[in-house]
Amino acid sequence: MIQNCRGLTIFEVLVVIAILAIVSGFVVPHIISWRSDVKLRGAANNLKGDLELAKSRAIRENYYVAIRFYHNRYEVFVDNGAGGGDDRNWIRDGSELLLRNRALPGGVSIDLAGTSFGILGDKTRFTGRGHCSPGATVVKNSKAAAIRVTVNRLGGISLKKE
Repeated sequence: MIQNCRGLTIFEVLVVIAILAIVSGFVVPHIISWRSDVKLRGAANNLKGDLELAKSRAIRENYYVAIRFYHNRYEVFVDNGAGGGDDRNWIRDGSELLLRNRALPGGVSIDLAGTSFGILGDKTRFTGRGHCSPGATVVKNSKAAAIRVTVNRLGGISLKKE
């Protein structure tokens, strides 16, 4: 008499697990690489958007809006000396309005050595007419991929993969 068998044998389960392990060994490194590139592009696009915000806010306020870069973040603020601070000193003091204090995602940083806004180095600002000190900063990830964010004298902002 033949019995009806249900389920899988241990051998069949081990074969399926082995196949999944082999396939994931090929797929996971590509997913990790893709994620790192997406973080870099996202950080560069956020920076570009925040620079556009700074430009439009400077025009709206008819005053200077400064951007100060740090290794793992940047600040965008109205540099008008509000609340007892000094105006146009590139430092957020007093009660000057902070527009953005954006931390970069893990594995993404700003290359301060590659940041050049003339003699200003790690900072720039937009005037009430939307003009800016020309220069660039480089956003990079842990895989050494980089995107250069460039600002021209008239306030135009562009991204270029390096």
